[in-house]
Amino acid sequence: MNPVPYHPAEPGALLLDGKVALITGAASGQGQAAATLFAAHGARLAVIDINDAGAAETVRDIEARGGEAVAVHADVSLRADIDRMVATTVERFGRIDVLYNNAAVQMSGRLVECTEDEWDLTIATNLSAIFWACRAAVPHMLATGGGSIINTASTLGLIGSEGFAAYGAAKAGLVMLTKQLAVELGPSVRANVIAPGSIDTPRFRKVLDENPDRDGFMKMLLGNLPLKRLGTAADIAAVALFLASDLSAYTSGAVVPVDGGLAALR
Repeated sequence: MNPVPYHPAEPGALLLDGKVALITGAASGQGQAAATLFAAHGARLAVIDINDAGAAETVRDIEARGGEAVAVHADVSLRADIDRMVATTVERFGRIDVLYNNAAVQMSGRLVECTEDEWDLTIATNLSAIFWACRAAVPHMLATGGGSIINTASTLGLIGSEGFAAYGAAKAGLVMLTKQLAVELGPSVRANVIAPGSIDTPRFRKVLDENPDRDGFMKMLLGNLPLKRLGTAADIAAVALFLASDLSAYTSGAVVPVDGGLAALR
């Protein structure tokens, strides 16, 4: 098999020109940042979220900049919603080139504190949803020549941390699921993982504001990070753009920590 040649992008090149990307959890935070960045690079977007108002806002922002997008309501813990979001994307755009499984729930709790409902929802949203999304989307990707799958795991799926039994287990499982996808779907479809650390998003700020020792927690958190700052949604979106585009044409099965260097300490 002849290798695919690598061509460095020209300055100002549209890295996703003509591509269709489906992004879950795109109403805010990391998903929203990726959606607007992908659109700026020429992609047409399916903006998937349970938050209809936020998804509509993301679409308006993309359209105001001259892009094309559609908002699709989906609760990714429900397989029927996953099948419908994929079908709607293909019906609207005719294809899926990039599947970015970004939606997640983060429920804190030690093993003995985690309820059955919390465990089930965490696994359904953070692991099973990705399995079913790939099952639904991959046939369409293969039919049009392949594509890129990007899965959002977490640094907590790479290292142990007290109080995240269900979340850590789901994200660690997602890492291995992605490696399996890379093996099974190559050479047509690439699959990679982004493992974010502490990212300054609305969800993070909500957790921070609920901490009774907010300042002490932030001091401890930043003190443990080699880069000494929180990540931003833009930090994650930039890595997602790389993995979605042909710049990463020879990258599959990779786990990319975007965590300020935290995983390097373990």
